[in-house]
Amino acid sequence: MKHRTFIILFMLLSTVLLSGCWDRDELQDLDLVSAIGIDEGGDDVENRYRVTVQIINEGQIAGAPGQGGKAELAPVTTYSDTGSTVAETLRKITLKTSNELFFPHVQLMVIGEELARNKGIQDLFDWIERDSKFRTLFPILIVRDNTAMNVLQITTPLETVPSAKIVGSLETTKKIWGEYASTRADKVIQQLGGEGANLTGIRITGDPKKGNSLTNVQQIYPKADIEIKGLAIFKKGKLIKWLDGDSARGATWINNELTKTIINLDCEKKKKGIAVEMMRSKTKIKVEIRNKKPVIYIKVRSEGHISEVHCPIDLGNHETIQKLEKQMEKEINEEIMIALEAAKEQKSDIFRFGEYVNREDSKLWKKIKKRWDDEIFPETEVNVNVQAFIRRSGLRTKPYLK
Repeated sequence: MKHRTFIILFMLLSTVLLSGCWDRDELQDLDLVSAIGIDEGGDDVENRYRVTVQIINEGQIAGAPGQGGKAELAPVTTYSDTGSTVAETLRKITLKTSNELFFPHVQLMVIGEELARNKGIQDLFDWIERDSKFRTLFPILIVRDNTAMNVLQITTPLETVPSAKIVGSLETTKKIWGEYASTRADKVIQQLGGEGANLTGIRITGDPKKGNSLTNVQQIYPKADIEIKGLAIFKKGKLIKWLDGDSARGATWINNELTKTIINLDCEKKKKGIAVEMMRSKTKIKVEIRNKKPVIYIKVRSEGHISEVHCPIDLGNHETIQKLEKQMEKEINEEIMIALEAAKEQKSDIFRFGEYVNREDSKLWKKIKKRWDDEIFPETEVNVNVQAFIRRSGLRTKPYLK
């Protein structure tokens, strides 16, 4: 009898605890935010930031082809306002929308270059970490030579939602070209805890005004588009320099973020006549303490195969392959050194070498931490060792040219 009473009480208590979703939000009562843009507002405190949100038009995205109206309405809508804080500005934007803004599905955040240079970005992420509605897994990009608001107003081809197109371009660039890495919000917040940081850039190609129209995606060649471009170097939260080309890829080598890329090598009298596709790469960083000074060792091991040849060369010859491997090692080494010199020149440890020094000798790090970026890092000895291997030459060992 006692057991029966206990079971009944337990079942009654369970019905109270499992009584449904008391705080549920219906989808029709929410506006899904796909991207957030933050720009510099004004000089006064009341308009410190300009925040733009890109909201998905669910009816257009979910509508089946042939139902009509899909080509007449934009797949997304943007709203913008200014305020003293980002949180306040988002509340102001809510007054312009029909429903409550919903942030868990944010795919992207973009920050205008003027804000990054003048005021810095170190104060922008406090509200993200405090708000449980935000996930810190979305990438953060710096808008080059333009504003975040303009980027979020460009209609993009191939992808209906512009933020999805940007994220897809970033991931493809990382996998195929390797020059730029995806900088997620949680990683950016961690980097800003130190002195130096680096974020991938994005820019508008063409006319931004013409890009803010559905006719932009109804043409074979759009009047405006968005591309991933540049690596932004930060010091104490402010943008100080852009890296491009070899220097940007060199930074990716050091940070062990490179997956695939193409390296062009010289052959005979033809400059950059051979293309080698890198298939995998691994970077290891080690620190040794000599005479109470840190010495940094960077070891890179890369493997690839011949992708294209524009000169008469016998790839079946082992000595030929060895010469190409030595040339690859030299090319990778030069790119790494260019990135190192750029970081040292700007006195910004974007590679987080300080963390390795701290792990190796925490007592020494406590003594030099405050002087690391400005005094010690620019003078620190860095040794680079690159090992490159060509594993395959493709289906042909001899090119068409003889």
